[in-house]
Amino acid sequence: MKMKLLAAWCAAMLLSTPVFAADDGTDSSATTLKEVQAFVVQRDGSFVLDHEVLVQLNEQRAVGAQAQRQFHFNRTLEDIDVIDAYTEKPDGRRIQVQPDQIKLQQEPAYSGAPMFQDMQIKSVIYPDVAVGDKLYSKIRHVRRTAMFPGQFTDATYPLFRPTTQLTLIYDLPSDMPLRADDPGFKASAPRQHDGRTVYRWDYQQADNPRIEYDTVAYADYGRHLFVSTFNNFAEVGLAYDRAAAVAATPTARITAKARELTQGLSDPRAQALAIDNWVRKNIRYVAVYIGNGGLEPHNAEAVLDNRYGDCKDHATLMEALLRAVGIDSTPVLINAGNSYRLAPVASLGQFNHAINYIPSLDLYLDSTAENISAGYLPVWDLDKTVILTRSGKLGHTPVTQLGKIKNRYTVQIAEDGSARFDFTRDQLGWWEEEVRYEHRNWRKEDQQRFVESLLKGSGVKGSGDVLLGDLDDKAAGHGYSYRLRGQGENWVYLPGTVGVPSSSSLYVGLAQQVFGLTNETTRTQPFVCPENDYEEEAVYEFPQRAALLAVPPDVHIASPYFQYRAEFRQVDGKLLIGRSFKSGKAGTKVCTPEDYVAMQADIRKMVRDLRSQFILQLPESGMPVTIR
Repeated sequence: MKMKLLAAWCAAMLLSTPVFAADDGTDSSATTLKEVQAFVVQRDGSFVLDHEVLVQLNEQRAVGAQAQRQFHFNRTLEDIDVIDAYTEKPDGRRIQVQPDQIKLQQEPAYSGAPMFQDMQIKSVIYPDVAVGDKLYSKIRHVRRTAMFPGQFTDATYPLFRPTTQLTLIYDLPSDMPLRADDPGFKASAPRQHDGRTVYRWDYQQADNPRIEYDTVAYADYGRHLFVSTFNNFAEVGLAYDRAAAVAATPTARITAKARELTQGLSDPRAQALAIDNWVRKNIRYVAVYIGNGGLEPHNAEAVLDNRYGDCKDHATLMEALLRAVGIDSTPVLINAGNSYRLAPVASLGQFNHAINYIPSLDLYLDSTAENISAGYLPVWDLDKTVILTRSGKLGHTPVTQLGKIKNRYTVQIAEDGSARFDFTRDQLGWWEEEVRYEHRNWRKEDQQRFVESLLKGSGVKGSGDVLLGDLDDKAAGHGYSYRLRGQGENWVYLPGTVGVPSSSSLYVGLAQQVFGLTNETTRTQPFVCPENDYEEEAVYEFPQRAALLAVPPDVHIASPYFQYRAEFRQVDGKLLIGRSFKSGKAGTKVCTPEDYVAMQADIRKMVRDLRSQFILQLPESGMPVTIR
């Protein structure tokens, strides 16, 4: 899959988001017959790219996807000209794309955001497109100003479809050696001419294994071509810092705002969290493609005035506010996705997000994560090797952080099989603000129908109420708790002897996390280790004449991946169920196919427990109880 430095940074998830296609991973609806990208790079890092693509449409579903091609660019830094484009019919006729079928549009993501109006799209709309046609385009892309002065990088991923030819050519001055990481590509011997060196790689067609559920980013294990003139990642970080540092200079207004936010706080950590909280909640996130949008963030005061910005704008404002109260920090380049491995070739293309790091507190802050409590990171920021741009050094975000769920559940079953229930859910750590944020934005009508819809999903006719917890910002840091309570008409079918699921949670509990472990029967790719920390207590109360005939056996598991407990106790005519589940792999968020094999016996035990039932008997009126 192609990702140039024109691809989305900050919000981009191309390095981390799986593309699901047919079972073998190859989408046969279209074939790339020819794709050639030829770069001519100048000593200052600017370049001209001639890009040819010829695609054949094999199935109807490819028509809509291929009949319009879009080229994103920044009109201030770049030009894109369509040299040629046509539809070729099976009989050889060519239907040329006319000038009025080439449209220039503003990037819709930036509509209404005047700081980013340079972002544009040139769209080529092909005429008379049908299955069996071939679509051709040749564009010239001129990058007038290099992303980093004197440096060049590029990243290419093969498309998951049949490909006859994919060729990358790079023509650079000979004193700009090009380094490469090229699994799945074949390099030709470099060719010299007129003080320049020409490098060439050709993609080697091979099977595309289906991308498995929750796998790490394809970049971490799949075929790709990364090329770069950078010697190391320190150079990447320092180059970014040279472009971005001046924007974080505190002004009088920045200083006044920082002092306002930290008034009455003397502890540096408390000050940092107060600033982070304010930025997260008051500076709207507007995604910007760093390749098209340039590397230089807007100055901190402009971001403060506009109250929005992309990730690097957030990081700049954070740095300026922190510096204004005497806290030194550095911007951090990170991959906000499922990529956990840095390639041996240093380039910006492996990073798609910017956050902050405070060395004196050993504290990472992501101020774009509005729904995460200050001091915590979104899960996709954890266990990442990052560049601390102020020093150029590599750092590493925490592998894990506090995030615990406690569920308490009571069910009172009546003789007619109806039941009353009461469910409380406590969120601690990073979970707290995520759920509080969701509830702040909950529509009243959705809240009123929530319990009814939840019961319907289990085949129960009933209703109930949602009792939200404290949504005030001042409650942050103390956990967040809410309740669901109500009644169901057909909870179980009594009288008679029935099997009742031994559920220990009404809503999104540890069962869903365990069942998620079964999404793949086997694995061939590294994947993100599931990390969970759940505790659940359930109490089932029965009618006076009912008898509990059988309960599931206790289960205890302790392994390098799971700590699991399920216990069942009968006390005073009630059934008490206690479960807990912790998962994760020590020191890393990445598990291997071998780890998955080692997990299977424990997964089967946990699934069997969570699918278990207890047996309840209630005789017909006047009939004796079999067992008490």
